[in-house]
Amino acid sequence: MRVSEVMTRDVVAVPADATLVEAAALMRDHDIGFLPVITADLVVGVVTDRDLVVRGISGNMNPALTPVRSVMSANPVWCYEEDVLTDAGDILANSHLHRLIVVDSDRKLSGLLSLDDLAASMSSDRLLGDVLRHITEA
Repeated sequence: MRVSEVMTRDVVAVPADATLVEAAALMRDHDIGFLPVITADLVVGVVTDRDLVVRGISGNMNPALTPVRSVMSANPVWCYEEDVLTDAGDILANSHLHRLIVVDSDRKLSGLLSLDDLAASMSSDRLLGDVLRHITEA
């Protein structure tokens, strides 16, 4: 099975030059706590609600003026949409992640693969147990 068959396609992303306020509003409006950060349609990082608070606000950054790139995690871990699902599961497990950015062959954002996506497609597979065990050991 391929990642493209189970990934979430409707992904909200934020431009790297958007402010922390704009990122927070996207998270609020879509009820999410994680955003891929893009520049020219390429994924350059990720930002979480925790990043906005811990790196931004508690770092005395003005959320209305500070760009997302200042608090994002650069060099995100990702996989290709045509990768085999078990390989993506290995990436999740080895990186101790809960979600994985999915890109197309041009490295443009095409989706997200979450533990929920993986669990729904592999609930009886040994890989799911391996992935969850590796993530919880982090």
